[in-house]
Amino acid sequence: MKLRFRKNSLRLRVNQREVAELAAGEAVEEQVSFPGQTRFSYVLRSSELSHPQASYSEGELLVSAPRQAICRWASTDEIGIYFELPADGMPLKIAIEKDLECLDGPVEERDPFAFPRPDEKTC
Repeated sequence: MKLRFRKNSLRLRVNQREVAELAAGEAVEEQVSFPGQTRFSYVLRSSELSHPQASYSEGELLVSAPRQAICRWASTDEIGIYFELPADGMPLKIAIEKDLECLDGPVEERDPFAFPRPDEKTC
């Protein structure tokens, strides 16, 4: 799973294996370790709630999306699920997207479980 921040938005990109895990009700988690034994983790999970949620506490970002929406999305060609949550007077925009294969760039950075590109364009 990849995470990108920009202004008051975040984007989570998940590969085919991770989408299947989410649709099965499992969580997907990644960690980044920093010097001084400090970690930042980010977790994406499907939930039985009818609305998305996001929180940050003690070095962990947690994003939850309705499992029904995850399952519907997983079975289509739609690239992403998008929503906004109120946050300190401005919306927090969240995108959960299928990670498309990169056709150029370093080989070691290519994800073998990425989704095939619907077009022939490179990254």
